[in-house]
Amino acid sequence: MSATVIAGRYELGDRLGHGGMSTVVVAVDRRLERQVAVKLLAEHLADDSQFVSRFRREALAAARLVHPNIVQVFDFGLDEVSGRHYIVMEYIRGRSGAEILREETRLGVADTLELVDGACRGLAHAHRMGVVHRDVKPGNILRSDEGAVKLADFGIAKAMVGQASQITQAGSVLGTAAYLAPEQASGGDVGPAADIYGLGVVTYQLLAGRLPYDAASLTELALMQQREQPARLDEVIGDVPPELAIAVQRALAIDPAQRYASAEEMRRALHDGARGIVPDGDEPTDATALLGGREPTAATRAAPPARSRRLQPQAPPPVFEPEPARAGARVPADADRRRGANNRILAWVALAAVTVAALAFAIGSSGGGSTAVDVRPIDGGSTDEIVDQMNQLIDDNTR
Repeated sequence: MSATVIAGRYELGDRLGHGGMSTVVVAVDRRLERQVAVKLLAEHLADDSQFVSRFRREALAAARLVHPNIVQVFDFGLDEVSGRHYIVMEYIRGRSGAEILREETRLGVADTLELVDGACRGLAHAHRMGVVHRDVKPGNILRSDEGAVKLADFGIAKAMVGQASQITQAGSVLGTAAYLAPEQASGGDVGPAADIYGLGVVTYQLLAGRLPYDAASLTELALMQQREQPARLDEVIGDVPPELAIAVQRALAIDPAQRYASAEEMRRALHDGARGIVPDGDEPTDATALLGGREPTAATRAAPPARSRRLQPQAPPPVFEPEPARAGARVPADADRRRGANNRILAWVALAAVTVAALAFAIGSSGGGSTAVDVRPIDGGSTDEIVDQMNQLIDDNTR
């Protein structure tokens, strides 16, 4: 049986995956003699102008994105013979995040960050190019056998500039429900923050082996996403650092403005969290927790400034010893007060010396004898020494 060839060039092989809209197969590019992946629009959708438009938009959007962490699009078009619309892409020999989760249930911190790091880099580039993915989920994050991580399937991507097609208008809910941002699920305006939310769900699932919300229906899921944040990761999985849990939780904020300003910022925050660092301002407070009428929770975070710091007990402030006064320098006010006090003490010492002499003279006169008065110099180096010597002098002359 002869192989199926489309566009007179691509020899189709085994199926790699399929969905409601399309099927992906491995193929050989006869002209360039290399393996590629070919996405074929489902035959029953070939006459649906909206789905054909979406398919073409994916190809155009993805073809603009040339980046190591994004699956490259090489070609697209309509095969006149079969009537099939196709997109030719880079072939990644490896596994998707969904396959990894099925086989391993959950990943450790290092493996999770490897996947999410690549996805963050890919999203950051897409957003800079004006493209929102809108369907970030484990199945669209691929890891090659060589360890390269690439973001795939911009099938419902939306350009942030230019005309949007009817299928991306407000009220159209696309994507896998569990990974949709609250504003996306409700048909609101969708921007880069929606991709950050979706990647936050992916990160949570990779680390916990479960989705953030345990809902029995799509309606219940939508209500939970709109009203509450999920249990923090370190409360679900004991080996997740609390700082990393805080970083993931921020990506899942209900209010898009409370999420990371960019995928690159999210990437750095996740790596910092894994090292026990959380951005300043990310600690929960009652003031920053009141988002959308929710009760304050440990999960809610305010937008952080650029600096980062390590969560650890603060050391007591250092005690500084005063430096000795330099010659000719002005004496501080505290030194002025101490000098005045010392002068008053010295005056009292002088008065006490006179009193001792007078007392000794009176004693000698009343007794009719020739009592000698012990008068010796006071040469103490400090006020305390001077006072001690005066007390001794008084005692010696009044026995």
